[in-house]
Amino acid sequence: MLGVCMRYTRSRDEAQDLLHDGFIKIFESIGHLKNPLALENWMQQIMARICINYVSRHQVVQYADIDSMEAYLATEENEEEELENNVSMEQIVTAIQSLPPKYRLVFNMHEVEEIDFETIGKMLKLSEPNIRSILMRARIALRKKLKNRITTI
Repeated sequence: MLGVCMRYTRSRDEAQDLLHDGFIKIFESIGHLKNPLALENWMQQIMARICINYVSRHQVVQYADIDSMEAYLATEENEEEELENNVSMEQIVTAIQSLPPKYRLVFNMHEVEEIDFETIGKMLKLSEPNIRSILMRARIALRKKLKNRITTI
């Protein structure tokens, strides 16, 4: 569960605080768990929601334009294959943690937690195009960070 919290935060201390809050919520809500076999998934969802709520309350929203979206989409597939072959999971997690807060939040919600754009928009009180723009910028920033790690190795 600490790993779930670390994906949304920049520091271990902040993640541990959210982990604590998440376990309090889990213990308070354990009576509502209908399927004991789904315990781990249920706990991950609670932890993710705690983190998402925290980040959306405490971070400044960063908007981005979508002018470069076409160029980004054209190069995305080739770069993705290169990165998959040359980057460790630890490097990926470190790069995600170094993203700006809103980028990290939207990236984790959509790519890791697999929450759809409409739901993310409702949770963060942003329009779907803004969510898509933030995700695109997060992917671009993440790709740049990972490319820099590959070239420095």
